[in-house]
Amino acid sequence: MIDNRNSRNDWQQFSPDNIPSKSSIPQLEQFLDTVSRQLPKKQPPRLLDLGCGNGAISKQLYEKGFSVIGIDVNTNAIEAAQKSFAVADEGNPHELKFFAGDIASEKGLLTEPQLFDVVIGQLVISIIGNVDDRNNLLRNIFSSLEPDGWLYLSASGISDTINNQYQKLYDADYESTKERYTYFSRNKKGEVLYTTHHFSETELQSLISEAGFNRIENDKHHR
Repeated sequence: MIDNRNSRNDWQQFSPDNIPSKSSIPQLEQFLDTVSRQLPKKQPPRLLDLGCGNGAISKQLYEKGFSVIGIDVNTNAIEAAQKSFAVADEGNPHELKFFAGDIASEKGLLTEPQLFDVVIGQLVISIIGNVDDRNNLLRNIFSSLEPDGWLYLSASGISDTINNQYQKLYDADYESTKERYTYFSRNKKGEVLYTTHHFSETELQSLISEAGFNRIENDKHHR
């Protein structure tokens, strides 16, 4: 567990345009192409985007035909997403909505519980520093999925041979993090931005199984 550090506060500091994120995710696109052929034929399928940031990826998912709800702890990013991308027509189930919220809360994800065909979490579990919060996240996801729903969860992982540069980061921050394979991502001035944890395959699969998932497929992707 991270000492004296709250990941929620770390992610509130970013402006909507500066939240670390990707403009496209090829692995997610491949996943959705496969899943779309197996989803119930109802239209449109419902998708929950956890840690949606400024909503750019959520918008792309909406354009692929999903009805999307995006959640992020950064209230400024959510306000920007609502202004730039939100689409909601009364009576039309194909919508794009955004809510500020704590995805690792013990109270659940949404004020009004909903079920989704697909939930995606792009690296969000890797930047949650508290082990209990990681468990909360996965339990929240499990309770938000339809019985035959799909989860796309990406995480930073430990390579077979630990990069010496990362090992130095792990060692330098261990006194504060008290957790192996965890370090603080910093800016060029050396100021801490947020916590990053690198998972082993066994560790991540164990967490997912404990949350209730019983069919887990692992796809390793090397940058």
